[in-house]
Amino acid sequence: MIIIGVLLLVITGIVVAGYVIIFVLPPQQLIVRVDDVVYTRGDMVKLLRIRQKALELENTQGLRSTDDIFQALQIIVENEVIAQVAPSQGISVSREEVDNQIRSSMAPSESESQGKSSAQIEREYHERYRQFLNSAQVSEGEHRDLVRKAILREKFRQFVGDQVPIYAEQVYLHRIAMGYQDEVDIMQTKYADLLGDDRSPSHIRDTVRAISREFSRDPETVQSRGDLGWVPLGILEDYERDFWELEVGEMSEPTPNVENPQMSLFFVASDRQDVLEISRINREQLKTRALQDWVNNERQNHDIYATFNSEIYAWFVEQLRVSATTTPTPVSTNPFENLMTGR
Repeated sequence: MIIIGVLLLVITGIVVAGYVIIFVLPPQQLIVRVDDVVYTRGDMVKLLRIRQKALELENTQGLRSTDDIFQALQIIVENEVIAQVAPSQGISVSREEVDNQIRSSMAPSESESQGKSSAQIEREYHERYRQFLNSAQVSEGEHRDLVRKAILREKFRQFVGDQVPIYAEQVYLHRIAMGYQDEVDIMQTKYADLLGDDRSPSHIRDTVRAISREFSRDPETVQSRGDLGWVPLGILEDYERDFWELEVGEMSEPTPNVENPQMSLFFVASDRQDVLEISRINREQLKTRALQDWVNNERQNHDIYATFNSEIYAWFVEQLRVSATTTPTPVSTNPFENLMTGR
């Protein structure tokens, strides 16, 4: 009986230890530290699950495991840096702002609210929010904290974005996309023949549009007829060295497509203005870039530690698979192997 009792204790100990190792310890393990503020795997997976459920509510493509997991790691670091600096700039988020943000995303739309009383709309809102929290497996307090940091990030983006100019030098840009095996020489010759000696913006635009319609292999480029519109510096940084110094009407050399290595891009500027108002869309993009530049510089003033490897990556994928309505897209290789970021 003593031997049997000892064996039962050993077996029970093994089961308990296995449960602790598999289910209890991983969520508590450190993944990010910004100065004295610590984030665990559990904190990060909550952010991912909230993003996962938000995409499901929007009926859009679910999480792409590689991109979204890495982005969540970056957002945790960046949002904590912003949260630590924001008070010194007089930037804060009120409880009412958090309430309004949650309500705007969870409350029934105008069409859904027609014919319903205020009390009924309020009940539906609270029920939707409750179901969202349950499916995301987060508490209301945890969700509100993430919403608060998201609002704080947007406020800080606008604060940093005040430095973005309203007017700047711009070029009216066009793009042609072709594969490496396509008849590039024929395209270039035909463009030169159609263009001739006329360098008026309207003639250049008509010429590029005709060439794009005939030779471009990228559906998006074909649909836009090759037009990218007015572009200031800072919008297409990966390609600026290839088109910014072009003469009006001059076609660039083939440029590797960063997003699709099988394609080459050719740029043409049909017009250039030294001073022109930046469009709202481009200005918002420049504000986002200004925030990213600020964060990258500010990181040097903080003690930052992050760890990510294949085992942690696989654990996150499994957590998302369990909570997803649709399974996250797997990847064949793990780009996060031995990823370490420091001060």
